[in-house]
Amino acid sequence: MMREAHSADAMSSSRRMLTSFVIAEAILLVGNLAIRIVQRAGEFPGWLTAALAIATALPMFWFAYRFFQLLAGDLDEMLQRVVLQGMAIAVAIFVPLAGLYVNAQVAGLISFQLNPPELLLLPSILVGVGILIASNRFR
Repeated sequence: MMREAHSADAMSSSRRMLTSFVIAEAILLVGNLAIRIVQRAGEFPGWLTAALAIATALPMFWFAYRFFQLLAGDLDEMLQRVVLQGMAIAVAIFVPLAGLYVNAQVAGLISFQLNPPELLLLPSILVGVGILIASNRFR
């Protein structure tokens, strides 16, 4: 009985963490879009772009801090499994996609080029998706 309550509490905790991750990631991506729009307009001072970049990254730093606190605290076995499986799913998706992108670009199949920051955001999105998939498996 106590184990079931602890497991339900862990799932609730992972749900809250996933929700805060998705919100922080959305703010980060919307901020990236806003920065590009501001830069293209060219009418705004450079400090505004810098402030926008910092302000939209703050929620992700907050999430990282809270996530580290969760991992450093008493992380139960169920939540460890959800996080590890989520990361494994992300790696299993990211590595083949990255390889396909590089090979397709070299072969001339695609003409667009991704910037390194865009490539770095993809694993973080995939970790969130992987944690969502893993947490749904344990319901």
